[in-house]
Formats: sequence, structure tokens, C-alpha cells
Amino acid sequence: MRNKRTTGVRNDLLSKVPQVTIAFWVIKILATTLGETGGDALSMTLQLGYLVSTMIFLGFFIVTLAAQVSSKRYHPAFYWP
Repeated sequence: MRNKRTTGVRNDLLSKVPQVTIAFWVIKILATTLGETGGDALSMTLQLGYLVSTMIFLGFFIVTLAAQVSSKRYHPAFYWP
């Protein structure tokens, strides 16, 4: 038998995870493609190099990760950038 506190904590954690649907997979594929294209654009087209391009994307990742982790519930805008 589960107590209310354990169930409440579990539901809070699950509320920050998006439901896996067809939209999830479409967005995941588009995000991967966009990430690779963005990386190529910065490193090759703008000639910033791999290290600088990696640092730019790593910074963006850390900012969006911090926003998602610090939020109290799931926000698509924090999860999908």
C-alpha cells in the first residue's frame, strides 16, 4: 500500500516528463536534424571551428537544462528548445 507522500512525489516527478506520442518522435527527429545543421552552420559556414561551436551549443544546453530542472512541473517550452 502506497502512502500519499510517496505517490505525490512520484506524480510530481512524472509530471515533468512529456507523454511519448507520435508528436514526441517527430519533434525528436526534427531537433536532432536541426542540431546537426546548426552545428555545421556554426563550425563550417561561419568558420567558428568545432570547439567554439561546441561551447555555444553546450551553453544553450546548460541554460535549458537548468530551466527544466528548476521548474516545478513540465513546460514544453523548457523541454524542447
